[in-house]
Amino acid sequence: MGACLLFQTEGKAQPFSNLGTKIRNTFTGYNPKLDSVYVFQPFRGWDFSLTYKGRWDGVNLEIPIVVDMGNIHDEPTIHTTLVDNLSNHVGVRGGYGPLSIGFSVAVSGKRKGNRNFSFNWITNSLNLQVYHARILDTATSVASYPDREDMALPDVASKANIWRVSAYYAFNHRKFSYPAVYSGKMVQRKSAGSFMVGAKFHYSNLLLDDGKNPVSALMLNLRGYTTNQFSLGAGYSFNWVLFHRDAAGRKDIGDLRNLTFNITAIPLVTVVNNLRMTHYSENHGNVRINMRGYVQPNFLSRAGICYAIGHLYITSYFDFHFNRFRTNTITEKELEKARVVFDGYTSYHFSVTGKLANWSGGLDLHYRF
Repeated sequence: MGACLLFQTEGKAQPFSNLGTKIRNTFTGYNPKLDSVYVFQPFRGWDFSLTYKGRWDGVNLEIPIVVDMGNIHDEPTIHTTLVDNLSNHVGVRGGYGPLSIGFSVAVSGKRKGNRNFSFNWITNSLNLQVYHARILDTATSVASYPDREDMALPDVASKANIWRVSAYYAFNHRKFSYPAVYSGKMVQRKSAGSFMVGAKFHYSNLLLDDGKNPVSALMLNLRGYTTNQFSLGAGYSFNWVLFHRDAAGRKDIGDLRNLTFNITAIPLVTVVNNLRMTHYSENHGNVRINMRGYVQPNFLSRAGICYAIGHLYITSYFDFHFNRFRTNTITEKELEKARVVFDGYTSYHFSVTGKLANWSGGLDLHYRF
């Protein structure tokens, strides 16, 4: 009886022991599936980075409106642009194995003093990244009318928030290493590339601080918008090894010298594209109107170069993300259901198209212990 109980206890403990071994190997173990002719994996351990990033963000909205008020019929198009000029961020990042967590602070630009956190899980096959941007600026708007000169509208104090979560999977992860250029966790010995599939979730909102400006008046007291997008795509990434000299071993990498250039391009199709606009009504307060979006083509790309000198990795990179959205037309009947006040309009409907662009460039100094 005692032997039977002992046998059962050991049987239950075995799966937990195997799970612990798998978790430990994920962070510290050598990956036996790598093709060592193409990819060299230094000993997995702690790494530390000093980071610099220059970032630019832009939002562009186009809102075609059809409005009737008694005998007056007009079809203006509102063009609104919100641009945040280059801001410079410096920070630190620490990691162990495929995981890294970073902190940075803006030292110049309109975001000066803003603090940012980053999370990255990167392996040869899978990469998960989280990005956040906060824009404080003035929105510049122009009203365009058919057969009339454009009318510049007063600038409006505005703020926007952008969140992006992106992930990729590399098919040729035995011979191709994306982290060899962007994280210093691998070394590409010979040039190789891989087809990739990716997914991206994008969230943004724009708030006009002054609800009584001319833009708001033309848009039924518009206060802001929120958009949610989910995109899927496929593309290609290639590592071109410009120079390589091997290290003595995985734990002794003092003799390692490597220079590798990467370029990545992934076209995307946005399959979920929703917009919510917020209007102000004196009787009902803020009123939210949900607008359905259409499938849209989008794009992301990246280029970088990394020089490895033993334990030190110097990486320079450039990112570009482009998002567009287009909604269906919302009519006065739908606005009436949402309890938006018309103030004399007999007919009113509009749709929204938008473009959101982000580019960033950076320099990272990685040290692997």
